[in-house]
Amino acid sequence: MALPAAELLRSQGENHPAWAAFDPVWYIATYPEANLSCGGDPSLALEYYLRAGCRLGHSPSPLFDERYYLDQHLDIAALVRAGQYRSGFDHYCQFGHRGASPHWLFDDGLYARLYEDMTLENLDAHHCAGRYDHWLKSGQREARIGHFMFDPQYYRARVLESGAPDAQFEQRGPFVDYLYSLYRPGPELPCSPYFAPYFAPDYYIATHESVKPVMACGRVRNALHHYQLIGEAEGFDPVPEYSEAYYRDAYPDIAAAIDAGHFTSGYRHFVQYGAFELRRPRADIDLLYYRDMNPRVRDDLNAGRVRDAFAHLRTIGLKEKLPYCPPERVPEISEAAAKQLFELKARNQIALFARQRLDFTLSGPPALSVVMVLFNKFELTLLALASLRNNYAGAIELIIVDNASTDDTRRLETYVRGAVLIHSKENLGFLRACNLALDAVSSPSLLYLNNDIELGYGAIAAALARLASAPTIGAVGGKIIRTHGRLQEAGSIIWSDGSTIGYLRDASALAPEANFVRDVDYCSGVFLLCRADLVKRLGGFDEGFKPAYYEEVDLCVRMIEAGFRIVYDPDVVVHHLEFGSASNTEASMALMRRGRRIFKRKHAAFLRTRLDCAAENIIKARARDGAGRRVLFLEDTVPVRRLGSGFVRANDAVRAIAAAGWRVSVLPINGARHDIMSLFGDLPDTVEVLHDQTILTLPNLLREREGFFDLIWVSRTHNLDRTRAIFEEAGIDPARTPFVLDTEAIEAARDAAAAALDPAKAGFDLPAALAQEFRNAGDCRHVTAVNQAEVDLLRGIGISPVSVLGTIRDPDPTPRDFADREGLLFIASIHQTDSPNFDSLRWYRDEILPELIALMGTPPVLTFIGYTAPDIDLAELADNPFIMVRGSVDDIRPAYDRHRLFIAPTRYAAGTPYKVYETASHGLPCVATALLADQLGWAPGVEIASVPVGDAKGFAAAIARLYHDEAAWQAMRSAALARLEAENSRATFDATVRMILEQKPRATAKRRARLRAVG
Repeated sequence: MALPAAELLRSQGENHPAWAAFDPVWYIATYPEANLSCGGDPSLALEYYLRAGCRLGHSPSPLFDERYYLDQHLDIAALVRAGQYRSGFDHYCQFGHRGASPHWLFDDGLYARLYEDMTLENLDAHHCAGRYDHWLKSGQREARIGHFMFDPQYYRARVLESGAPDAQFEQRGPFVDYLYSLYRPGPELPCSPYFAPYFAPDYYIATHESVKPVMACGRVRNALHHYQLIGEAEGFDPVPEYSEAYYRDAYPDIAAAIDAGHFTSGYRHFVQYGAFELRRPRADIDLLYYRDMNPRVRDDLNAGRVRDAFAHLRTIGLKEKLPYCPPERVPEISEAAAKQLFELKARNQIALFARQRLDFTLSGPPALSVVMVLFNKFELTLLALASLRNNYAGAIELIIVDNASTDDTRRLETYVRGAVLIHSKENLGFLRACNLALDAVSSPSLLYLNNDIELGYGAIAAALARLASAPTIGAVGGKIIRTHGRLQEAGSIIWSDGSTIGYLRDASALAPEANFVRDVDYCSGVFLLCRADLVKRLGGFDEGFKPAYYEEVDLCVRMIEAGFRIVYDPDVVVHHLEFGSASNTEASMALMRRGRRIFKRKHAAFLRTRLDCAAENIIKARARDGAGRRVLFLEDTVPVRRLGSGFVRANDAVRAIAAAGWRVSVLPINGARHDIMSLFGDLPDTVEVLHDQTILTLPNLLREREGFFDLIWVSRTHNLDRTRAIFEEAGIDPARTPFVLDTEAIEAARDAAAAALDPAKAGFDLPAALAQEFRNAGDCRHVTAVNQAEVDLLRGIGISPVSVLGTIRDPDPTPRDFADREGLLFIASIHQTDSPNFDSLRWYRDEILPELIALMGTPPVLTFIGYTAPDIDLAELADNPFIMVRGSVDDIRPAYDRHRLFIAPTRYAAGTPYKVYETASHGLPCVATALLADQLGWAPGVEIASVPVGDAKGFAAAIARLYHDEAAWQAMRSAALARLEAENSRATFDATVRMILEQKPRATAKRRARLRAVG
């Protein structure tokens, strides 16, 4: 039924479209100007609407949203302005009802995809004026879905729960009733299991501060309306169980699809597809685990009682507390039970040593001397010695003192060969026995080792390597894990009153705080690797502490006073049966109290330098090194090198800060989605990787570590914007705790370059865009950019000081000769359709390649290698005989060795082109646009061949010239390698970072004022 709005609204009859309705009472109540003109008389409302209201953007009823329709269809809005249609509703009446969505809560395309009978031909046959007409007349009552955020069956249930429904509820249907409810006073009822059961509107409003003002001014009717019109496009989270930022970050294919315009938000994809694919809606919600571990979920899904696992979680699982994520660790067992299991393991393998003797026989000088003191506990001793032998294959001088044992320890020689065994006729205690063994030590490294332990993989080698890494290290200790899997200590702290504490006792062994190297007050004698000559020079353990306890604390303090360091190394893992060698725990505690009194008297001067025993002091007391040089490093995620992009450079920045002697704590703003081994293994071992933190936990971290950080290093400008209010709330003043902003890339510069290619974007205001992008940079003591061109841009808007912090790339040229190479190479990633790299390929195909054919006849084939997002279709290049698309490859070095030239026809970009550094490091000359040459600061014709952006003919000529001129090829190859060596070495990069770190503080107020003036 294609008629103008005036005819449809005035007519009625059989098969009249349900959406072609005018509600006069609603109309004059909604639009004050209509009420005033009609004198409050609803009978005059329709004529007013047709005469004037439709031109004012009014809707004829709640069923059609005029503003939404015009905002979604700008071409139709232009036709309305031109007078071809009276209103958006007029267009919908005549044409739009055949496929356009008339309301923010009805998706015409979704309705067509979900239901096979919703073809226009079938609808015409049944006298329905489009899908929306069907939805209003019957679909909403048939429990069909017309929008991913409205479930009529769910809404009906909520209405019934809230009390007696409106008298017109059944006549209107749940969808129409909901639309009218937006204009009635009262609480907002949830309308979908995906949006607001019980609390989501309140959550949405409370979480997103911009919602309330927009609702107050009447632009939107409620929280859902705001989300549909504004929040979804801006990435707001609609429910607490879903994170838009996480979903986009965890699934790059979805982020690319959103950028390409296929989805308005990740949530829209998730509800339509991702929930069925069991993708994670939030980092800690695993829908696959939820479905597989809960029979109730599987039963309900199979019976069709819920649509998907996420809907089940929202409507049932949370209320019933069904588990939705694997536990971080195995279920806890009591330490008493764990100790019994540890002892049982030792006892169960005792028979092995009857036929498989442990052999410590030396055939040359020992690499390590191990001192172990025994008193009974024969089974535990053999477990410890077997662990020692299996752990380290080098020459071990094993020195054992048996303190008059009464069990099978007396016959230890029968099962252990090559050890120095000292049998004492009396129980000398641990301390005196160790000193007795000291005379027999001949190795440069001495390990004091308990007999109630089991060593983790490579513990001995890791400890020896750490001890040898610096002559100032006097002793090395490790991560001591009790039998039930919780920490005993990760290094230890001495307080000013002489008491001690094992750092992180009872914490997880995988806690970030337990997994970085640092200097400590002391390490437990359970495993203490020392310089043997230092221990002998200090006279071993002080016998004033005999029989045991506090002797290792005293020894470590004497090492520190002698100018040596005590180092905690998390790679040294020791599983310990705590108090396993003691007669009873209370006896051990009594000896500890006695030892503390002696220690306090002996080291009064040292204790005056220590902090008071208080929970808030633990974070500062955990390390002796780093005071005054502690950095909080913020990045989108943990900068693992295999992520590529700017994360390689961020990784190098962390390394440089650590190399400068600063203590770095890395916090991933968006969370860390990588495995523990990648996170810990790709950064220096002195770096604290806060993999369990995000921007959501940053406020709490700053409270717990008040006054701890001496500098904040922010990678990427948007992270400064996102965290600025958090730091202000925490009371962190940039004048006292300086901020460094590493821009990584300037978005305004890239946008300006893209605008220069698009006539529709003429007049792009670069200074204004820069001022907006760097509106918070005035708080920073120093700002870095990746090249001189971007430094100049920042200085131009008043940012100072600002420095170039470039990119590290070591020369590693491929060996093949010029004559043995052929073809052109382009390596890049394409994440979205408006990617600069996709534009480069198209420009090459459409404009450069024809010029190259004209010059060369048969041009060399261009090979494109690189990641392409799933929704990017490169089929348009498939039929071109001179372009070969290979996609991602595991090893790109052979491609660099095989090809003769690299091209980079980039017309817009920001930052610096890492791909050009990479190709130069492999010894392949590059033809690029002047944009990239300027970003690099390289001399055209010397280190790089460059032509102006848009000069396709010049680009082709540069390729042809360099492709055939071996002398020029060799010269450019050598010049680029030399430039890399001079400017992109680690030494240059590290020196810049050190300069920034050591820079004297400057007031930020003047700089903020300058930026405001520019803005």
